[in-house]
Amino acid sequence: MERISHFEQLLLRSRRLSWVLIGVTLVILAATILLATLQLRARTREQIVRRDGEVLHAVALMQLEADAPEIELLGPITDPENQLSVVLKTSRLKGVLAARLFGANGRFVGAFPFDVREATVDAHTLATLNRLTPVSRFLPDVRWSSLFLPEEPAPEKTMSVLEVNVPLHMGGAGPLIGIAQFNIEGSTIAAEFARLDRHLALQGLIAFFVGGGILTLAIAWAFRRLRQTHQLLAERTDSLLRANQELALMARSSAVGAITSHLIHGLKNPLAGLQSFMSNIAPDPTSTETDWAQALTAAHRMQGLINQVVNVLREEDGAVQYEITLHELAELVSTKVRPLSTAAGVRFDLRANGGAILPNRIANLVMLILVNLAQNALQATHKDGAVTLSIEERENCIVCEVCDEGPGLSPEMATALFTPCKSTKEGGSGIGLAISKQLANHLGADLELKTNSPGGCVFMLTVPTGALAGKSGRASSTPVC
Repeated sequence: MERISHFEQLLLRSRRLSWVLIGVTLVILAATILLATLQLRARTREQIVRRDGEVLHAVALMQLEADAPEIELLGPITDPENQLSVVLKTSRLKGVLAARLFGANGRFVGAFPFDVREATVDAHTLATLNRLTPVSRFLPDVRWSSLFLPEEPAPEKTMSVLEVNVPLHMGGAGPLIGIAQFNIEGSTIAAEFARLDRHLALQGLIAFFVGGGILTLAIAWAFRRLRQTHQLLAERTDSLLRANQELALMARSSAVGAITSHLIHGLKNPLAGLQSFMSNIAPDPTSTETDWAQALTAAHRMQGLINQVVNVLREEDGAVQYEITLHELAELVSTKVRPLSTAAGVRFDLRANGGAILPNRIANLVMLILVNLAQNALQATHKDGAVTLSIEERENCIVCEVCDEGPGLSPEMATALFTPCKSTKEGGSGIGLAISKQLANHLGADLELKTNSPGGCVFMLTVPTGALAGKSGRASSTPVC
């Protein structure tokens, strides 16, 4: 319970927690997109810069191969002085500000134009050029004085420059014979870089807002479901607590049920002995056989009722609650009545219609009433006749009717029908209908004689559906006792 309480306290702050989690998620998303954008930006810039180096490399090699016959007339092609003409012709390309020629060892040989400052090739660049791979680098802020010799003192200015170092060699994999360095005006590349930055920034913002929106909605939806789950868990916890309280109440009331069951069982055995005694002992000379037959029938009837009550008490003692449909109730009644109808030679018809559901405790009491009415109808109906039980759900009530094909009731018997010791059957005590009437009153139902004619009687039991919930928890009082 302490863990559940801590979890509930955490969920009480879930609205603030959800916004914190959304903020952290958006920060992580922004950092991821920024890192990916910077890496893509660096790789793309490197490809742009390398592109111009590869173009100049190809042009320089073509020019070197084209001028090779003329250069050989002046001397060996490996002589840097003889390679200067190739560098000069290549430097005529648009945008080249200055060109330098270095030997294979990286030492300065010459430059064009004449006021270009001398320079050297660093070891890392020289190692790459020895692999016959051009090296390009973009310098966004190059001072003019670092590239050219000033003719006279002038205000310092800066410019963007693309520096391309091209290896000079003969053949596809020939040895390095020289290095040509071209300094190209870099405003075009700077503008391309700016366009690239704007494009990447726009793509990053789109990715952030789209991805962030989806993540925000997903997290908000997840926390909403979490709160709903927590609410459902709280409701079910309350239900379990109420069920626990009901079980505790049932445990306290089970002692009363046990005592009642004990009394019923205590009456059952003496009554069975009395019935056996009356069956075996000859009638007293001062008594008529009719008195003995009536007493024996009454004892047998009371024994049957007690057996039915005992069966109900057994289920009540288990404190088990479940629900029974009208069709299931009809089948339970049929199971008890049909063997009696077969023995009496009377057809038993059953009809059930409706989707109402009854608690088992109410259903047991309704079943006792219907079985008793059906037994009375079987006794009143002549052989080869029929008894009909119909159970139907109507507006706000459940109507049960038991119809027989007997001779009907006299007006005197009809007025005192539910009074104990008043019966139309020979040897009957009238206790069955009286108990059935009391059971109906306990359920808040109405039991009445609907039709009385020479062609038969119809008993109707009306159970209001509104009384089902109110009586389900108190049916264990069992007034039949």
